[in-house]
Amino acid sequence: MKHDIQALLVLDLKTPWHLRILYISTFLLRLAFGALLIVIANYIPGGSDYDKLLNVAIIAVPYPLAEMLTANYFGIKSDRMGRKNIIVAGTTLAGIVTVLYTLSNNVAYLSVMHGIHGIGAAATVAPAIAMIADHAHVNDRGRQMGWFDYSTFLGYIFGAVIGGFSIEYLGNVPAFLLIAGALFGSALLLFKLVHSEAPRTKAVHYGNWDELRKVFRVREIREIFPIWLIIAILLGLAITYLPRIMLSEGVSGSQIGIMFALAGAALGLLQPFWGKLSDRFGRVPIMTYGILSITGIIMMVLIFREETFTRTEDGLSFGIGIIPLGIFGLGAGAFVPSALAMITDCSDDSCYGATMGLYSFALGFGAFVAEGMGLALIWASGDDSAPLWLLYFAAVLVFLAVCLIVIFFIGKPVFKAMFKKNSNE
Repeated sequence: MKHDIQALLVLDLKTPWHLRILYISTFLLRLAFGALLIVIANYIPGGSDYDKLLNVAIIAVPYPLAEMLTANYFGIKSDRMGRKNIIVAGTTLAGIVTVLYTLSNNVAYLSVMHGIHGIGAAATVAPAIAMIADHAHVNDRGRQMGWFDYSTFLGYIFGAVIGGFSIEYLGNVPAFLLIAGALFGSALLLFKLVHSEAPRTKAVHYGNWDELRKVFRVREIREIFPIWLIIAILLGLAITYLPRIMLSEGVSGSQIGIMFALAGAALGLLQPFWGKLSDRFGRVPIMTYGILSITGIIMMVLIFREETFTRTEDGLSFGIGIIPLGIFGLGAGAFVPSALAMITDCSDDSCYGATMGLYSFALGFGAFVAEGMGLALIWASGDDSAPLWLLYFAAVLVFLAVCLIVIFFIGKPVFKAMFKKNSNE
C-alpha cells in the first residue's frame, strides 16, 4: 500500500500534457512580445533622442491601460468557459495587431493599435496561469509556476535577440511579420494539441464580480498585491524605456538583443529552482531574497554605475561591478514563482482564474503607472536627464517594496508570535 501511495505521488508531480503544450505556446508568445519591445523602439518616429523617448512613452501607455481594464474579465470568463479558447483568441488578436503595425508609424495610430494589443495580452496571462493552477499538484505548484516563468523568460531572451538582429539586418516591416508568425504559431499549437476544458464555475451573469471579492478577502493576497504592483512598475520601466535609451546611446540592435538575452537568462534560468526552493523552505524567505536582489541591481546601476560599465568609442566596457550585478540578477528571479505559488495556495480552486486575473490586473496597472509616470518624468525633464530621473523613481519603488515585505510577511508574524508568547505567560 505504501509503495502504491508513493507511486501515485510521483505520478501527480509529473508535468501534465496540457501544461507542457502551454509552456511551449507561452515560449512562442513571449518570444514575439520580446522582439516587439525592440522593434517598436526602433520603429517610432521623432527627430531628437528626447522626442523619440517621449513618443515611446505616448505609444506605451494605452497597452497596460487596456490590459488592466480587461484582465479580470478574461480571468473570470476563463473560469466559466475554459482556459484554452480565451488564450487562443487573445494570442490571435495580438498576431493580427502586429501585422497592422506595419501600415503606419504615426504616433496616434500606433497608440490605438498598442491598446488593442493590450487586450490580447490580458486574454493570455490570467487564463494561462489559472490553467497551471488547475492541473498542477498542490505540492508542485511552485515548480510549475517556475516552469511557466522559465518559458516566459526564455521567450523574451530569444525574442530580444530576434528583434535586435531583425531591425539591424531585415528592417522593421519584415520584423513585424516574423513576430506575427510566431504569435499565430503559438495560437495554432495550443488550439490543435490541447483539448478544451470544462468550466470551473457555472455563473449565469458574466458581470458578477463575487469571485474577485472572494479573492481579496484572503489576507496574504491583499498584502502581496501592492508588492506585485511595484514589481510590475519596475518591469514596465525596464522593458518600455530601456531599448529606446540604448538605441539613443548608439548601441546597435544586435547588441541590444544580446544584452537583453543575457539579462533574461540571468532572471529566467533559475526560475524552476526558486519555485522548488519555495516548495521546500517556504514562500516568504524566497520572495524576500528576490526583492533584495532587485534592490541590489538598482543600487549597482545607480550608485556603482562607473564600476559596472562605461561607454567607450568601441561600445560598452565592463568593470568589476558586473560580478555582483550578475549575482543580483540571478537572485531577482526568486520573487515571481514563490509569490505566484503563495497566492495560488491561498485561493479557492473554483476561482483560480479570478485570482490570476488579479495578478494580471496588477501587471497591467503596474505597467500603466510605470509608463504614465515615465511619460510625466520625461515630459517634465524636457532634456536628456530623463533616464536618470527614471532610475531614481525605480530606486524609491524598490525601497518601498522592501519595507512592505518586511512589515507584512516578516515583522507581523514575528510580532504575533511574541504577543502570543507573552499572553501565554
